[in-house]
Amino acid sequence: MAESAAPTTDTRLQHVGEAVLVLAGSYLIAGIVVAITDPLTAAVVGSAADGNMAKIARTIIQYGTVIGIVAFYLRAIDTDRLVRLAVPSRRTIGLIIGGTVVLLGSQYAINQLLQLANVAPGANQAVLTGVGHPLYYLAMIPVSLLFVGPGEELLFRGAVQGRLSESWGQWLAIIAATVLFGLSHVPAVTGGFGAQLSYALLAGVLGVLLGYLYIKTDNIVVPAVIHGSYNATLFAGLYLGEIGLL
Repeated sequence: MAESAAPTTDTRLQHVGEAVLVLAGSYLIAGIVVAITDPLTAAVVGSAADGNMAKIARTIIQYGTVIGIVAFYLRAIDTDRLVRLAVPSRRTIGLIIGGTVVLLGSQYAINQLLQLANVAPGANQAVLTGVGHPLYYLAMIPVSLLFVGPGEELLFRGAVQGRLSESWGQWLAIIAATVLFGLSHVPAVTGGFGAQLSYALLAGVLGVLLGYLYIKTDNIVVPAVIHGSYNATLFAGLYLGEIGLL
C-alpha cells in the first residue's frame, strides 16, 4: 500500500488557520447567540437577568451553540476522521473512571504544592457564582455532564487537536490544543499571577491527559465524559459543602 504524501507547509498553515478560526469563531458566535437570546432567557427564568438561573441558562445556550458550530465545521470540511465516537466498552469505562480520579488527584496535588509555596490557587468565576447558592452548584452537575464537557472536548480535542494532528503530528496537536484550552480559560480565573499559574498547571494536566486518551481510545466520548465528570464532581463537592455535609 502506498504511503500518504508528507504534509506541505501550506497544508500545515491551513490547518493552523482552521483550528484558530473554529476556536475563535465558536466562542464569538456563542457569545452573540447568548446576547441575542438574553431577553428570552430573562423572560423564561425570571426578571433577575443576573441571577443564577439565568447564568445556568446562558451556559447551556453557550455550549449548545459550540456543539452546533463544531458539527457545522465537520460537515463543511466533509470528513469523519476528526471526531470519532462509540459506546464505551468496559475498558474505556475503566479509563473514564481512572482519568477522572487522576484529574481530581492532580488538582489536589497542585493546590497543596501552591499552598506550600504560599500561593493562592485560582478559582473560576463559575465556582464563585454559587457561593451562598447551593442549588446553582447542584444544577451545574448535569450541565457539566451534558453540555460543558462534551462542548469543550468536541471543540478542543475533536476539531482543534484532530485537525492539527493531520499535518503536525499527534503530540504537537495535543500540546497546541492544551495551550489554547488554558489561554481561553485564563480570563475566567480570579486572582493574580499565582492564581492564573495554578489554573494553567491544572489545565495542562487536563489537556494532555484528555488528548492522550482521545488518541488511545479513538473515541471522543471518553474525554468528554471525563471532563464532564471532573467538573460535575467539583460542583457536587461544592454543593455538599454549601449545605454543610462536607
